[in-house]
Amino acid sequence: MQPPKSLSRVVPQPASRYLSGGMDDQAHRLPALAACLATVLGGSAVVATRFAVAEIDPGALAFLRHLGAGLLILLLAALILRGRLLQSIAAADLPAILGLGAIQYAAFGWLFAAGLSYVPAARGALAIATYPVQTLILAALLGRERLTAAKVVGALIAMAGVAVALGDRAGADGPDVWKGDALLLGAAFLGSVYNVFSGPYFRRNSALAVTGVQIVFGALLILLGLFCTGVPLQLGGLTSNSWLALAWLITIGGVACFYLWIWALEHTAPSRVSIAVTLNPIAAALLGALVLAEPLSGRLAVGLMAVVVGLALANWPTRAAVAVPR
Repeated sequence: MQPPKSLSRVVPQPASRYLSGGMDDQAHRLPALAACLATVLGGSAVVATRFAVAEIDPGALAFLRHLGAGLLILLLAALILRGRLLQSIAAADLPAILGLGAIQYAAFGWLFAAGLSYVPAARGALAIATYPVQTLILAALLGRERLTAAKVVGALIAMAGVAVALGDRAGADGPDVWKGDALLLGAAFLGSVYNVFSGPYFRRNSALAVTGVQIVFGALLILLGLFCTGVPLQLGGLTSNSWLALAWLITIGGVACFYLWIWALEHTAPSRVSIAVTLNPIAAALLGALVLAEPLSGRLAVGLMAVVVGLALANWPTRAAVAVPR
């Protein structure tokens, strides 16, 4: 008899589940769609950040977003688990969970912000678009999933789509451009590490509790960085638009975005999740045109079509489902 799944505990799945390529179509399609939706919401967070960043330091904004989203997720987990929040994470897993939280919700953000101080946003988006290829290579090297032609070709086509969409804005001159590229490639690598290693902890523990703890821990590390660099948390001068943008960043661009992403990581292979990142800069450009009246070009439409084709290829079913022992 199979043990029932619940939000508090999920039966761990062996790595062979992904090595076989054998999840049925519906089983991997829904997590892939969740990752795509999370990425689109992440693109909306970019637009919301543009509203608020003129009135508040980017690091302070990241701290408030992560702290608010993390506390809301922990509150939601506490309500669902009904007093079993502290028991929902195995003590033996906590150090690794905190380490992965530091990687994803503190170090990744810092490298991303630092990299963009040397290169324009479009060039930064191209560097981050290497995320799925790095994830696929790392997962294959570690034996977490099988390297297939469809996944490789899909990831490369999606990256090419980002390059086509943003290539006319990706130019940068100066002797320090390489620093920005290196920092952003490092950020993409850290995101790949999080994708590849975090899945088992989500499946062994409450995914909600793990995510909340990781985000709050990352927020505290960001706060420590702000304190060490002397950046103040000044909120008194924020306009109503900036407060609305902050609320969006915490709820839709925070809680909803983060939870959909970790739910996808919990239920499918990391490469299928990470390739959705290529939607982020295109979603941000489309939303920027709608909300901020930023200009659009035909290149964006071509790039979007290429990204969609790449996503479809990377998630193309490879073989019939294989029974997984419980």
